[in-house]
Amino acid sequence: MLSGKKIIVFYITERSGHHSAALALKRGFEVSDPSVSVKCVNAFRYLFPIAERVTHRVYLFVIKRIPAVWRFLYDRPSFVKRSAGLKGWIHRLSFNKLSRLLNEVAPQAVLCTQAFPCGVLSAYKRERGGSFKIYGILTDFAPHSFWVYDEVDAYVVASDKTREWLVQKGVSPEKVHVFGIPVDPKFSKQTDKTEVRVKYGLDKDIPAALIMGGGHGLGPIRKIIKRLDECEVPLQMMVVCGLNRKLYRWLASQTFKKRILVFKYTDEIDQLMSAAHLVITKPGGITTAEALAKGLPMIILNPIPGQEARNTEFLVDAEAALSAQTVDDVVPAVRCVVTRMLAAGGSLTGSTGRSLARPASSRDIAVFVLNSL
Repeated sequence: MLSGKKIIVFYITERSGHHSAALALKRGFEVSDPSVSVKCVNAFRYLFPIAERVTHRVYLFVIKRIPAVWRFLYDRPSFVKRSAGLKGWIHRLSFNKLSRLLNEVAPQAVLCTQAFPCGVLSAYKRERGGSFKIYGILTDFAPHSFWVYDEVDAYVVASDKTREWLVQKGVSPEKVHVFGIPVDPKFSKQTDKTEVRVKYGLDKDIPAALIMGGGHGLGPIRKIIKRLDECEVPLQMMVVCGLNRKLYRWLASQTFKKRILVFKYTDEIDQLMSAAHLVITKPGGITTAEALAKGLPMIILNPIPGQEARNTEFLVDAEAALSAQTVDDVVPAVRCVVTRMLAAGGSLTGSTGRSLARPASSRDIAVFVLNSL
């Protein structure tokens, strides 16, 4: 292929699903065509560095303390309409900085893994022009209205159902392409599960649960671990704390009956998923796409209102996950998965769920973009 093209991938928030998707896309381009130059940019930090810190803290406060507010505002048509003026003003404030970046890189394509930079790029192109193409790379299974802009040349979505929803929101069908949520190409590698379990010091004959709470280690992870440690189900656990230092310190100070491995923020999720029999997690788009790529059944707990609640509904309907409404539901769900596995090597992932697995998504997206330039 050897195109020598230049690409910008916009995301927001470091150590987030959007950031992971951007890095996955970068690696997808590198694997597909080493001559491509890819620059990943935190759009919010680059354009509004002070506002980025404040907004991120407010968002975390809202979803932790008053999630009902986020649930009320998320993808509400009246809110989308009333915020249009403010959104346009914010977009225009960014144009001069954005222009410098675009002139410096001179990209043929700009990919956005979050709706905010997608809106900024669309407004810029509408008012100032530009020869670059804009690609909206959706990182959740259910799209929201802030993704919809006429200036976007193409959208990449997770599934046929996601495509239908986006078309219902007014996007032309020929613009929407199903290649999956971008995951790192390493998730497509075949791994010897026994070898990986031995590597981490796990018992190869006891089922292993991977417990995650997103990059910030959110959710009732302590309670989940306590319940699972006390239950009769044969189990060992791997817990990823992410940026939650309190959780990490608590785990390091405890003594448990079952074997528990504790990790901070790690780039070895592909290896941990290879060692696991099931995942207990918040339903972020990237995490669940990675679990699907690895063929792992999921137990979902404590979704953030809005995008994660919609992801949960989508994955449960697709028979790719079980939803635990409370911590009390986690043990029965784990018992169900483990019992089926021990009895017949079964999986909770139905045929619809298996069809959602797209381990080569980032490479497929890269090839699609390069072929369309």
